[in-house]
Amino acid sequence: MRKLLLAAGLLTLFTSSARSETEFQITCPGRAVMTISRAQHGLTTLMWPQRHFQVASGQVRHTLENGAKVAITRFRNGDRLIINQSSGKVWFAYRNTNKLLPCSRSAKREVEAITLERFDDRGHIDS
Repeated sequence: MRKLLLAAGLLTLFTSSARSETEFQITCPGRAVMTISRAQHGLTTLMWPQRHFQVASGQVRHTLENGAKVAITRFRNGDRLIINQSSGKVWFAYRNTNKLLPCSRSAKREVEAITLERFDDRGHIDS
């Protein structure tokens, strides 16, 4: 019985951590505070007021000549988020420009993923 309870507890811990997301905010010149959410499978979302929302899939990682490792996230509208993983510095480039703007970043925090119900084309819940 103890082994069963331990296994159930570990399974619950594993599944809850596998479904978590991380979220942080950045403040850059020229736009309101932006919220970045990173979900499983490489999905990244970018939100800022009023009702702006962009998505990106994956990141491109590079090592600069000085050895610094950077991750670049390109959103569907052409905006780019650049994070120096060695120093933690953040830059942002708006679409249609190559100018890198320095940004400040909040601490990363875990947020719980939301599971949405599925509906078929007639509006019936798919269970």
